Amino acid sequence: MVAPSARGRRKKFRVVLADPPWPFRDGLPGPGRGAASHYRTLSIADLCAYPLPPLEVDCTLFLWRVAAMQQEALEVMAAWGFVPKTEVVWVKRTATGQRWFGMGRTVRAEHEVCLIGTRGRPVTRDRSVRSTFEAAAGVHSRKPDCFYGVIEALRQGPYVELFARRPWPGWTSLGAQLPDEEA
Repeated sequence: MVAPSARGRRKKFRVVLADPPWPFRDGLPGPGRGAASHYRTLSIADLCAYPLPPLEVDCTLFLWRVAAMQQEALEVMAAWGFVPKTEVVWVKRTATGQRWFGMGRTVRAEHEVCLIGTRGRPVTRDRSVRSTFEAAAGVHSRKPDCFYGVIEALRQGPYVELFARRPWPGWTSLGAQLPDEEA
């Protein structure tokens, strides 16, 4: 649900964060493996047609993508009206700080990529933010808390997270996996 502004209009967002439910086609064996074991995935056509909340003219999209769906992520970004500009890479660590040893068909993934796209001419708040960050991997698909700080350092809100799995302070969180009182 989008919060109304002081004038009674719907809030317009300057920043969109999305970790879409990408439609993996790999059918991993075993309980709890693969995205479809955790949530309902959407087709690329459905993701491209996904209705965005009201956005400011100058807006930034932070779009998490999976390695096997690079072209599809660019298609979704274009369908939402954003132009790719750069990316941020999360270098995953274990809880003890060791290098993450993830799944992968060709190489074992130890990182995730978040594409950054823009509409209009959003203003960068802090030009010292680096293109990589390290954080421990947690439960399936959950991004690290520190990533919200990366976004907030780069761009001024209001902020909205699509496909959110938990609420975040100062953000509007929209998603089917939110706790019942938040959805």
